[in-house]
Amino acid sequence: MKMFFLVLYFLMGSSEIEAKIESHECTFSFIPFLTQVFPCRTDTEQSLESLRLYWESEDDAELCHYFYFPLADPSSTKKLLLDNYKIMAAEIEKRQIDCIKDHRNIFWYRGENTKSMLDKFSKWDGGKGEQ
Repeated sequence: MKMFFLVLYFLMGSSEIEAKIESHECTFSFIPFLTQVFPCRTDTEQSLESLRLYWESEDDAELCHYFYFPLADPSSTKKLLLDNYKIMAAEIEKRQIDCIKDHRNIFWYRGENTKSMLDKFSKWDGGKGEQ
């Protein structure tokens, strides 16, 4: 019986789902029940500063791995994800790292056409932009 109500709840909310996710929504927004349990994380100034400090402390290989690895936090809004990848790109540029040449691995490297997550997510704001 609980399953029936969960399915009914999902179907009632599914009519509001659009193919294009809005900047304040996250992947969990497509599943209304999950949004009730796991709210979307937004891009507060404190969270952005925490991300800057975190990526500054990571070594080059880890920074490159997460910049290219095709997996994103489903509870983060797309704006927060995009800002995170911009922060990572700035850190990679600051360190003058060549991720493809020096730190590629089997988890994310897909040949010469390998795209970073920033390249994949930048279509949301029309370009890469700078943080």
